[in-house]
Amino acid sequence: MMTPEQLIGLNQDHLLNIENNTELLGQKFQCHHEVLIPIAKLIRQSEMDGVPLRIVSSYRSFERQAEIWNHKFNNDVELNLRDGSTVNAFELSPKERVDAILHYSAIPGTSRHHWGTDFDVFDAAAIDQGYDVQLTEAEFDEKGPCSNLDEWLDYNLEKFGFFKPYREDKGGVACEPWHISYEPIASKALEEFPVEFLKETLRQKEIGGKEQITSRLDSLARKYVYNICTD
Repeated sequence: MMTPEQLIGLNQDHLLNIENNTELLGQKFQCHHEVLIPIAKLIRQSEMDGVPLRIVSSYRSFERQAEIWNHKFNNDVELNLRDGSTVNAFELSPKERVDAILHYSAIPGTSRHHWGTDFDVFDAAAIDQGYDVQLTEAEFDEKGPCSNLDEWLDYNLEKFGFFKPYREDKGGVACEPWHISYEPIASKALEEFPVEFLKETLRQKEIGGKEQITSRLDSLARKYVYNICTD
């Protein structure tokens, strides 16, 4: 069980810092203490099968998620939309800007990466050859550098307790074939997700579009937090 502070990325007591572990291909990341053995087994199996996966993103704190969010909300930047087009952030109203950012970036406190159970992964062979990771759907399609890894993940994730929460677009978070989650812990975290505690926390933080977010956080949580692929 995690505390409300841990569930929204304000406390790291549930995490392990992994560094220079040869069994994990020398990767450095943070994860929930109960997820270390499962993710290590998954990585070792991928190595033995010739499709070594590399973790490119693991735990993310509330503060780091807020930096990502505020950069997109407060600056003159191009935001990616679901249909592949882009829109300038300053051309949108605050509400429209919140909705546009939510396609690919979570509201601070709502990211599954806060839990230490979720990872963004990529084909290590492509990274070692100097490929610049973008984390796009095209990278995981049949012509992308992660086509073999994508197929391997679909066949092997469940054996180790993992799944893809954004395997397909369900109208909330856009499809993320690179995002994997350890179900036994993540499912409990989702059940315990503290919406009201997060709402009060957001009101005390400097978050772009705060009024738009807090006024409809319940509906946004239903659409972007609870709305995942579970089969």
